[in-house]
Amino acid sequence: MSEPKRVLITGGVRRLGLSLAKAFAAKGVRLALNHHSSPDEEAETSRREVLQAGASEVTLIKGDVTTEAARIVAESAKALGGIDVLINNAGILPPQRPFSELSLAEFERTLGLNLLSPFQVTQAALPFLGKGSTIINLASLGGMQIWKQRIDYNVSKSALITLTKALARELAPSGITVNAIAPGAMQLDGEEMGVGLQRIPLGHYGNGEDIAQAAIYLAYYAPYVTGQVIAIDGGRSLT
Repeated sequence: MSEPKRVLITGGVRRLGLSLAKAFAAKGVRLALNHHSSPDEEAETSRREVLQAGASEVTLIKGDVTTEAARIVAESAKALGGIDVLINNAGILPPQRPFSELSLAEFERTLGLNLLSPFQVTQAALPFLGKGSTIINLASLGGMQIWKQRIDYNVSKSALITLTKALARELAPSGITVNAIAPGAMQLDGEEMGVGLQRIPLGHYGNGEDIAQAAIYLAYYAPYVTGQVIAIDGGRSLT
């Protein structure tokens, strides 16, 4: 019987991150869940839920991935004894803003969390990754399309997709796969959606489980898949 995978998820204690954690927990993995803005009580509640979902071990690593990537990765690798799966999930969807009103500080903040932090976390994780390891970046349909008044978000996620492809090519000789998942309209925690169902061919919104199962596929069943972007969008990119 093979050893359980060792998985690090940034932004892993709420919303999509928690869905990812629970899906991997069902595989009996050892998990390191990074969190920053979530209160400690919420993080601890999520940790217990993930353990109940089947994880063999769950370690909480608090820290800001934009400024503490090296420490977060080092503590995660120490707790897990290495890293087999890295999921760069932490990110931000800023409010819509016309370009004329978008400040440099806002633009830099979005790029910092959506692009530079995956860069830093991945670079810090390289010494702990080996042949057969998997890196999964959470991109967005907004990295493949241009959405109204979301220039900072569009740029950050399209750049993350390019980073994914470039890393896939560079790391392939080491046996490390790098792919991205691009969610479309996802309904998490019963939130209101800004996209009407008439724009989604399948006629319903996606959820965290839809994204999580794509990540499971990439981590367990796709050793020959690298440099790809999987859109999970109910067909919205077709319209």
